[in-house]
Amino acid sequence: MKAQMMRVETLPGRVLLGPKKLRNAYVRIVSQRDGSGRIERYDPALCNWSPALESVTFSEVWSAPSVSAMAWADIDRKP
Repeated sequence: MKAQMMRVETLPGRVLLGPKKLRNAYVRIVSQRDGSGRIERYDPALCNWSPALESVTFSEVWSAPSVSAMAWADIDRKP
């Protein structure tokens, strides 16, 4: 018996998980060139993503509540 498996490309910078609401910030996990992941934090003042503090763990991001697409559209649109 053969089974086909779909493979998701993990190109650098591809969002793997998120955005999620963690404490008072929005975070996500993105892929890196070596296949690992990096946690990024959204800066609403600059409207961009940057590496999160080292104190934020993958398990925290994984278990944090997701932000709905509609809510994220409103957050991302704010100046």
